[in-house]
Amino acid sequence: MKKLIFTILISSFMIAALPAQESQSSDILKIKKWSVAMYLGWQIGGPGKQIEDAMVTNGFDCYRRGSSWFGGSSGTDHPYTENFIPSWMISVKYYLKSPFSIGIAGGNTNLGSTHGYKIETWGNSLYVDYTVFHISPVFSYNSYDIVRIGIGPAVYFTKAWESSSHPEGIDVEYKHTKVGFLIDFGFRIPKKSRFFFELNGQYRYVGKAEIGPFNENPYRDELPETTVNYNHVFIGGGFGVRF
Repeated sequence: MKKLIFTILISSFMIAALPAQESQSSDILKIKKWSVAMYLGWQIGGPGKQIEDAMVTNGFDCYRRGSSWFGGSSGTDHPYTENFIPSWMISVKYYLKSPFSIGIAGGNTNLGSTHGYKIETWGNSLYVDYTVFHISPVFSYNSYDIVRIGIGPAVYFTKAWESSSHPEGIDVEYKHTKVGFLIDFGFRIPKKSRFFFELNGQYRYVGKAEIGPFNENPYRDELPETTVNYNHVFIGGGFGVRF
């Protein structure tokens, strides 16, 4: 009798659990359809080297003397490029029939700031900053919901400007719209979970653009128009959610 009651109880529990399991499976399927993630990272490449070469050619390559905290002398060789501001990107994906997905990615990349100094004219410093904003549809192949590789066309909005304002209040900046493409790589863990962490890398083909001339005021030497290459690699990491 005890065995019969135990069997009936187990059977009842299993029958009651079936709808819950079906609901859970349905939830997992819904979670896999959409995902959104935000990334922070840095870039490799961009126009910094070409701007430095242009500064050297036009004399903005002098050694600038300064003073240290302890009263000694110090200085900085110019030109040089800094890239300490992180870049950001947002990605939204929709999962098609396994293993494919489509999505859209976009964000702003801080490519760097190049500093030059010319000693012939007192205080002739020149700081050029440059960024690129992009938006791109991406078609991807996903392996086991962990590794991803994708490709897609991209529209890029490049910008370069002087860090210091023009004495007459005019911002000297140069903007271009370019059409290129990107190749997207991703490594996502854990698989098939609602929340995840992802490492992301993208090669972005932007192409070339003309920037300049840059001239802080009419009494200082200028950096003439220069053709630079905005191609770069983005490497970052971020968190996301499936829904």
